[in-house]
Amino acid sequence: QGIKVAYRKLTGRVPQESELTLLKVLQAQQYDKFKKQPAKMGGWLSQGQYRIQSGMDPALVAANAVVASTILNSDASLTKR
Repeated sequence: QGIKVAYRKLTGRVPQESELTLLKVLQAQQYDKFKKQPAKMGGWLSQGQYRIQSGMDPALVAANAVVASTILNSDASLTKR
């Protein structure tokens, strides 16, 4: 649900099922990577205006940041000039 909402807000459209599936796979892969290698999430968590609140899973926050970055860099959110 969260990926679908983020995609809609960042691109202005609802993701196709195939896009949603790919993003869910990406999120799961990144989550597993960050759980196994916590040092790799440092760059994703040290940027931005807000800090992680206590009780939040840092690996999940970092994985979601990767997903959001992927959406922002996709053709769906890029505009033609």
